[in-house]
Amino acid sequence: MRAFLCTFEEFSIAIPMDSVASVALHAGESVEYGEENGEAAISLPRLFNLSEELIRHIIILKNPDNETDYNDEKNNVMLLTTEIEREIDISDQRIFPLPEVLSATRFSILFNGIQFNSNQFSDTAGGPILLLNCEGVNRFVRKEVL
Repeated sequence: MRAFLCTFEEFSIAIPMDSVASVALHAGESVEYGEENGEAAISLPRLFNLSEELIRHIIILKNPDNETDYNDEKNNVMLLTTEIEREIDISDQRIFPLPEVLSATRFSILFNGIQFNSNQFSDTAGGPILLLNCEGVNRFVRKEVL
């Protein structure tokens, strides 16, 4: 699976490329949450109690219910993330399911797999790679927010 690798200090997040509609640089301006067009932004650094200053890219996810209608500037789910360090290929055999204990924290809404030892992919982060559950994030935001 091809994925964008976003690194944090102790871990990395892999965002599957087939779930991404577009990528843009974050220029440091505040992100406007548009009620009129139903956009929602999720800050990955903020989820882990990290500084918003780490945000370098905006990733717009495809709408899993209607892949031809994902980039119409309405109802977009945007991920604010650290710099995309690189594109990687992750073997499905190296991705392990998350431990059951994390399902109680709803962690599985955000992530659906983990790969240990990310040193082969990242020059800046060690530790595991969490595989973002783009479909779960999209469905949760569309149900609860949009």
